[in-house]
Amino acid sequence: MKTIKILAIIAIVAILGFVLSIMMFIKNIPLGQVGVLTREYAVGGKKGVVDEDYKPGWHPNIGPLHSWQLYDSTVQTLEMTREAHHGSSKGRDDVKVQSSDGYQVSVDVTVKYRIMKGKAHLVYQNTGSGSKYKIIVRNEAEKSCIEHFGKMRTEDFYNPGQRRIIAVDVQASLSESLKDNYVEIVDVLVRNVQFDPDYENKIRKRKLADQEVEVNKSMKRSLEMQGKRQVIEAETKKMLSVIQQEKQATLVTMEAQVNRDITKIVAEYEQYATEKSADADLIAAEMTAKGDLMVKKAEAEGERLRNQSMQGVGGSTIVAIEAAKNLNIKQITISTVDTDLLDIDKMATKLGVPENK
Repeated sequence: MKTIKILAIIAIVAILGFVLSIMMFIKNIPLGQVGVLTREYAVGGKKGVVDEDYKPGWHPNIGPLHSWQLYDSTVQTLEMTREAHHGSSKGRDDVKVQSSDGYQVSVDVTVKYRIMKGKAHLVYQNTGSGSKYKIIVRNEAEKSCIEHFGKMRTEDFYNPGQRRIIAVDVQASLSESLKDNYVEIVDVLVRNVQFDPDYENKIRKRKLADQEVEVNKSMKRSLEMQGKRQVIEAETKKMLSVIQQEKQATLVTMEAQVNRDITKIVAEYEQYATEKSADADLIAAEMTAKGDLMVKKAEAEGERLRNQSMQGVGGSTIVAIEAAKNLNIKQITISTVDTDLLDIDKMATKLGVPENK
């Protein structure tokens, strides 16, 4: 059992020794960085800085024969601002520019940059180890900002478009100046601008004066517009009056035309009614005449037929009946010996009806 423990301890020590030995001979370059290898002795190659940037990963590291320097390969930021502890420097680090018209202007500038791809070993050869290249970027950026922003008038700093144009000029100038230091400028941004208090007071007074001038101009335009409005109102009233008169005249004309049309229609109607009434009267007279003629013809025919019928036995009978009807005797005494009232034939004969033979 004791032997097993001894063997386990030896194995663990061996493994740890192996791991430590591997770590001593392996260099890990993390993501976002590149490595620069320097051969301290001419073993395995030429002595000095190797002309190559080593990408992230594991690389051989032979103890005292090799030395490594790591550089940031991502886009880095240089913040030059007047706000302490907010920029790349702990204290105030804004760019102080004297404008072309002699006023002091404080400019907060942000510079985005990175080491050129595959050029980290040249940066090391040119500026040495550490962050010395960052100091060069800072100095060149301040120099370029002072040069180009100093060409602007103070009032131009109020114009964002103008500031952006100058920022592009600063970027181009800075890229050119840092080309030999193997640093690439990505962008230059103007974040904030503050002016000399005396200039701000001057600007404020001038702006107030400008505003007063604009107010006076506005009041003048207001009065002019008021006069124009009165003229327009008068012209509008005049036009309304003319339109009203024209409207009234049009209504009168239309009314007269309508009356004429109505009179014409009534006259035509009356003429038509008169003509039709005359035609109706004429037709009625003709029909009446025809009716009278027919009545007279019927009466004549009836009289003829009556006369004709009166000439026979029937006529005598009718005459006797009419004679009997016309008798108006209030009281009469008849002898029933001489007259038999029940003998109808004799009574009829006495009244004029001929006897039947």
